[in-house]
Amino acid sequence: MATADCWSPTRRRLLMMAAVAAGGALLAGCSTSPGQTTAPPDGPSSVGFSSTSTGPDPDERGTATQDPGAGKAVSAGTIPVEVGSASGAKEFHYDKVMLTEPAGHKIKLRFVNHTDSQDEVGHNWVLVRAGQEGAVVSSGQAAGDNNDWLNVDDPAIVAHTQLIEGGQSNTITFSAPPGTYTYLCTFPQHYAAGEKGTLVIK
Repeated sequence: MATADCWSPTRRRLLMMAAVAAGGALLAGCSTSPGQTTAPPDGPSSVGFSSTSTGPDPDERGTATQDPGAGKAVSAGTIPVEVGSASGAKEFHYDKVMLTEPAGHKIKLRFVNHTDSQDEVGHNWVLVRAGQEGAVVSSGQAAGDNNDWLNVDDPAIVAHTQLIEGGQSNTITFSAPPGTYTYLCTFPQHYAAGEKGTLVIK
């Protein structure tokens, strides 16, 4: 007596399709290493990327630093100001040596290094409490090249930009009470050579 075949053609087809699907899922799971993720079809996204660099060393060529503050709209009560370095590799002064701004406002300052990037001359803009210029320059020298010649924890510093190379800019926003302040470059010998200016807030 013949036994009935419980595996009908339709049932066999369904089982084969299920086996193929399971095998495909197993292969897909094995195609990436542990901890590795696959990129989306459109490629990796750059949204949210930010650099942790505090600015380039002046003796290194490289791409321009990001200046995220430059593109932001100036809010009400904020005064835009731009100061640049001299353009010559052996000129140590700012293009503006006297600034007067009204009290009670924020200042959005864009600092531009006008030297040629091939000259590898670094500059910064550091706002200092009156009478503390020498101490800030000295603490910057002690901080050294790895800290871009600036001790950011110095209590005499009111505001500062990054140390930037030729063709680069850095934008900061700050406020300060009424008074007379000195701004200067802390790169070695630049302040002594005359790279300084005065900001009066009144």
